[in-house]
Amino acid sequence: MNRILHNEQNSQRILQMVADTLILVRPDGMCVDINSHSELWFLQEELLLGKNLFDFMPKRTLEKILPIFREVVEKQEKANRNFRLDLKDQTYYFKCIMTPYDGMVLCQYRDITARSNVKLQLERVNRELVEIQRAAQIGQWKYNTNDNLFYYWGHTGIFCDNEVRSIMLDEYTKLILAEDRASFVKWLSSKKDSDDKEDCLDYRIKYDERIYYIRLKAYVHELMPDGSFTIEGYIQNVTDIQRRRNDINTLTHAINNAKESIVAAKEDGTIIFANRQFRINHRISEKVEIESLKIYEVVGDMNTLESWKRRYRNAKPGESSTFIAYHPLKNNKNALAFEGMIYHVTSDEGVVSYWAFSHDISDRLRYESQIKRLNRIMDSTMQHLPADIVVKDINNDFHYLYYNRTAHNPHMSDQHIVGQSDFDFFPPDIAESQRQEDIEVARTGKELHKVTEEIDENGMPRILDKRKIKIESNDFSPMIINIEWDITQLELMKRELMVEKEKAERSDKLKSAFLANMSHEIRTPLNAIVGFSRIIAESEDAQERQTYYEIVESNNERLLTLINEILDLSKIESGIVEFTTTQVKLNRLCEEIYDAHLFRCPPNVKLILDPSDEELIIDTDKSRVFQVISNLIGNAFKFTEEGSVNYGYKKLGGWIYFHVSDTGIGIAPDKVDKVFERFIKGNTFAQGTGLGLSICKTIIERLGGEIYLQTELGKGTTFVFTLPARNEDLNSEEFDNLMQTDTETTEWPFNMQLPTPPKNNENKEIIILIAEDTDSNYDLLKAILGKRYRLERAMNGMEAITLFESLNPDLILMDIRMPILDGLKTTRIIRELSTEVPIIAQSAYAYPSDLSAAASAGCNEFVSKPIAADQLKEVILKWLNRRE
Repeated sequence: MNRILHNEQNSQRILQMVADTLILVRPDGMCVDINSHSELWFLQEELLLGKNLFDFMPKRTLEKILPIFREVVEKQEKANRNFRLDLKDQTYYFKCIMTPYDGMVLCQYRDITARSNVKLQLERVNRELVEIQRAAQIGQWKYNTNDNLFYYWGHTGIFCDNEVRSIMLDEYTKLILAEDRASFVKWLSSKKDSDDKEDCLDYRIKYDERIYYIRLKAYVHELMPDGSFTIEGYIQNVTDIQRRRNDINTLTHAINNAKESIVAAKEDGTIIFANRQFRINHRISEKVEIESLKIYEVVGDMNTLESWKRRYRNAKPGESSTFIAYHPLKNNKNALAFEGMIYHVTSDEGVVSYWAFSHDISDRLRYESQIKRLNRIMDSTMQHLPADIVVKDINNDFHYLYYNRTAHNPHMSDQHIVGQSDFDFFPPDIAESQRQEDIEVARTGKELHKVTEEIDENGMPRILDKRKIKIESNDFSPMIINIEWDITQLELMKRELMVEKEKAERSDKLKSAFLANMSHEIRTPLNAIVGFSRIIAESEDAQERQTYYEIVESNNERLLTLINEILDLSKIESGIVEFTTTQVKLNRLCEEIYDAHLFRCPPNVKLILDPSDEELIIDTDKSRVFQVISNLIGNAFKFTEEGSVNYGYKKLGGWIYFHVSDTGIGIAPDKVDKVFERFIKGNTFAQGTGLGLSICKTIIERLGGEIYLQTELGKGTTFVFTLPARNEDLNSEEFDNLMQTDTETTEWPFNMQLPTPPKNNENKEIIILIAEDTDSNYDLLKAILGKRYRLERAMNGMEAITLFESLNPDLILMDIRMPILDGLKTTRIIRELSTEVPIIAQSAYAYPSDLSAAASAGCNEFVSKPIAADQLKEVILKWLNRRE
C-alpha cells in the first residue's frame, strides 16, 4: 500500500495545505524560523523572523501567554490555549499549540477569530434574552403526556429559576385556584389534539400564601415515537399587570364616589371626563355623552373659551394651580364658591388636558363672614383696652378666631389674621412653643400664667403679663383666650423701686455700721482725753503729769487721724483733692517715712527699710505715696507684737513695686477679699475706722497703679502696690519699650508670688465689634462705651462675620435676634474662625434655655436687656483683662 501521508517527499506539500502557521521560538522569545500559512499582516516572515516575539505582543496578551510559554520550556510538556490579540483597533482570537522542540518551542498559530466572534455574539444575545425574560417575568414549560410531568424553568419569580424542575401535573393542578382549575385542565387536554399556537390561558395559583396571576402559551406540539405528546411554551407571571388593572378599576370607583367634583377638559374646553359628583352638581344626566359638552358652557363662573383659558393658564407641566370659583353653579344660587386645584396632564398620545378638583366652601365662607362680623364688634369694643387679646379655635388646629391688635407684635401683619395660626406669623421655634402651651391648656383646662420680657420694634424692653384660659360652652367649640397685658412701665418702676430700696437698705446698713464704728472710735480717744485731762489738773507729780500728758497727746493724734481719714476719702472720691506730680527720689522718700515712724514702733518690733535703688526717680505725687506707705506701716504696727515691719521698693520693667511686710497675726481667709472695702477691719478689736486701706487703694488707682496682698494667718502679711516708672528724663518711645520689658523671669526679692503688672493700654486701641440691628440700642452702647473703646457696628450676622475677619476685634457684643443670620448662628461661625475672642451675648430673652443656647453656641457670657451700664463695663473689663 502506498502510504502517501507518510512519504517524506509529500510532507511539505501536505503541510502547506492543512497545517497552521508554525513559529519556532527560542526560550528568550527570539523567532528562529517561521512557516506562515496566513495572509494576516502580523504573521509575515519579514516582520517576525529574527525578532523577539515578546516585543511585538500587546501587554494584555503577553501577560497571558508568557507564563504558559515558560512552563512549556521548564517542564517540556505540550500546552494548548486560546488567546486574545488586540492590534490596530481590531481584535483577533487564536489557538496556540506550544510543543517542546530541541530546547526550543514550536508554536502552532490557528486563527479562530470568526468562530470566537460568533460565540461572543451568541452569548451576548443569550444574556439579553435572559434579562428580557427576567424583566418580563417569563419562563418556559414543557409537558409530556407519557410521564405526566410538568417541567418549568426561567424567571417567573414563582418557584422557578434557570435550572429545569418538574412537578407532577396533579400536584401542580392543586396549586391552581378552584375557580380556574377546570379551565386549565380543559385547555391542556385540548393541546393534545391541536397545535394551535395562538391560544393562551390566564389562571391563578396560590403559592407561599400569596395569589399569583399566570399566563400560559404553547408554541411546540410534538408527537413522540412512543405515541405520547410533548407540549412546550412560555409561562409568564402577570400578577403586577393584573393588579395594576385592578388598581385602575378601584381608582375609577373611588373617583366616581368622591365628595369632590372632578372634571377633565382639553385646551379647547371639550370635557373628556367628569365624575359622578360633577354631574350631580351641574345636573348632567348619566345618559348625556360628556364628550359632547364644553366646560365653559356647563359651569356657572365661565361663559367663554377665554375664561376657561384664564382658569388653566397658571397650571404648568408638573405644577398645579389653585383657584376659587364664585357662584359656580348655574342652577343653585346657594353655592357661594368652589375652591379647587387644576393640573396639567399630557397623555401618551401627546394630547394636553387639564384636570380640576374642587369642593364647596360656601359654609366656610358664611362661617368666616360671621366671624369677621363678630371680630368687628369685639374689635371696636376692645381696641382701646391696654391688652392684646387672641382667641383660638381648639378644634380647628388652634387657628385664630379673633385678634384685637397687631401694632405691638412685630411678627404679625394686619391682613388675613382670622383663619391663620401661629405658624403663619412666627418663626418655627416660637410657633412650636406657643402650640405646646396651647395644647397643655386645652388638655388640662388650667390657666397658664407667666411674665415675659421682650424687645419691641424700637429695641426697647417690653414686659408682658401673659395668661391663657380655656373657654368651653355647649353653643360653640372650645376656645383658648390669650390675654397679654403690657406691664413694662409698672415693672420697670417696680425694679427701680427695688434697686432704690436695696440701695437705701445698704446705705442704711453702712450708715449704721459707720455711726457705730465712729461712735466707738471717737468716744475711745475722747474718753482718754477728758479723763486724763482732769487727772493732770489734779495731779501734783510732774512725772505723773508728763505720763498722762503723753497719753492725752497720743489720743489727740488718734482722733485727728480718724477725722483726716474720713475727710480724705470724701475729698478724693468727690474730686476735690488734686494730685500734684513732681519728680520724687524714692530712696529719700522712704528715709523720711522711716524717720517719721521709727519712734512709733511697738515694743519688740523693728522697722526695717530694705535695700533699694538709691538713685531711682519717678514722676508721681510725693505726699500721696508718703500717705499710702505710712498708712500701710501704721496698719502693720497695729497687728504686729514682735518681729519686724519691712518696707522698700523694686523696679521691674516699666513698674515700681513697693512692699510693706510684717510678721504679725495675718488676716483670716474670709476677710482677705474685703480688706479694701470701707469700714471693714481684719480685727474688730483693733483701733481704726476701717477706711485706711480703702483710701490707699483709691490713691494708688488714681496714680495709675494697683495694690495686692498676700497673707498667712499667724505668720504675717505683705502688701504690694505698683506705680508707673515714668519720669521726665524718658521720652515716650523709651518709656513704651520699658513698659514692654518681660518681668516674668526677673528675680522677685520679696517672699511672695510676683503679681502680674498692670497692662498699660494707653497706646493700644481696643476694638469692640457690636452686632446690633436696632439704632437706639447701638446708640445706648455707644454712649456707655464710646469714650473708652473704638466701636465698630454690624447691622446683621453676615456683616458681623465679614467685619470680624477684617478688624480682628478684641471683643464682640452679639445681639441674639438679628436679620439674615441670628446671633447664635453667627457665633458658631466665628467660633470656627477663632476660639480666643470673647463674645458676650446681649438679649432681652434671658430664660435659662436662652442662656444655655448662647453658651452652647460659644458665647462667653450673657448680658440681659435692659442693659445696666456698670454691669456691662465690669463684664467687658473682665474679659479684656483675661485676653491680655
